[in-house]
Amino acid sequence: MNPFPRTWALIGDKTGDNNQLLALAEALGWPFETRSMRYNLLRSIPPRNLGSTTVSLTRASRSQLSPPWPDLLLAIGRRSTPVARWIRDQNKGRTKLVLVGHPRVEPELFDLVISTSQYPVPPRSNVLMLPMAMSRLQDPGVPTEAERAWLATLPRPHLLFAIGGPTKYWEFEEHGFGEALRQAIARAECKGGTLIAVGSRRTPAEVIGAVADALAGTHHRLVEGGMPRFPLLMADADEIFVTGDSVSMLSEAIQTGKPIGMVPIKMSRAGEKVLGGSNALGHGWGYGRRDLRRMWEQLTCDGLVGTVAQPCAGNIARDSVEMAASAVRRMMIDVDNDA
Repeated sequence: MNPFPRTWALIGDKTGDNNQLLALAEALGWPFETRSMRYNLLRSIPPRNLGSTTVSLTRASRSQLSPPWPDLLLAIGRRSTPVARWIRDQNKGRTKLVLVGHPRVEPELFDLVISTSQYPVPPRSNVLMLPMAMSRLQDPGVPTEAERAWLATLPRPHLLFAIGGPTKYWEFEEHGFGEALRQAIARAECKGGTLIAVGSRRTPAEVIGAVADALAGTHHRLVEGGMPRFPLLMADADEIFVTGDSVSMLSEAIQTGKPIGMVPIKMSRAGEKVLGGSNALGHGWGYGRRDLRRMWEQLTCDGLVGTVAQPCAGNIARDSVEMAASAVRRMMIDVDNDA
């Protein structure tokens, strides 16, 4: 008899989301299986309207869903909401559902909802609000000879400038981003160190080009081709600056315990129309939408992030992964006790 609950994690196509879900699954301390979910155009229908169904999945993804059904299902994001509910229905209600993020339906439809302040999830007894997103902070391991040599040539301290990319309602405004980059370069030079800039798969080519132009003719570096590896750059850095679009990278940076500065980004015209307001932190934003300003305010108020000019290192009493895993374990223990 298996002493652990059969556990599935529904993996999607967003790296940051997948890393959060895998971090939680790994922290539980028992075996789990993954199911790779890809969605068709019906994914744009609100989960409230879709109900309990797999119609928004591709045929290949639907073929992965078959008995034996899980005792515990971990899912993330609104796209997985109808699928998670369908899996529980197939198991005659015996599957416990944990949703990370914003389900876009009533939280009571899940056994546990784990979220952060960027999402307007209403407070309920089964809702856990984390101080920041879960991070699958990977051990970079031993640097290769090439990585060690690359880093050794650069004067310390090393200041890492991690760049995400535009999102649905946010964009990189040339003046603001450029000013933040200039501040980071000046800070590195004032300290006699090196600014190391690195993009992600979401970073537009024109942004990478602008960074390359700004660093040209200096001893500062733009990482290209994935060498050195990003986890190694995080572990090596003395200070870390992250663009505000990437909640996952911000959370990973905070987990290092190093001084963190958030690089501001600009709301797009679409964002102004849908979310309302300006970039300024404040209250009264539109209900029902993911709004990065909520997360920025929370991190700032908790003293977990600073600015490029004044980065700060927060005091993390308990990390988000530990908090989430503990909540899931308690839920499953309660299930066993009720059985």
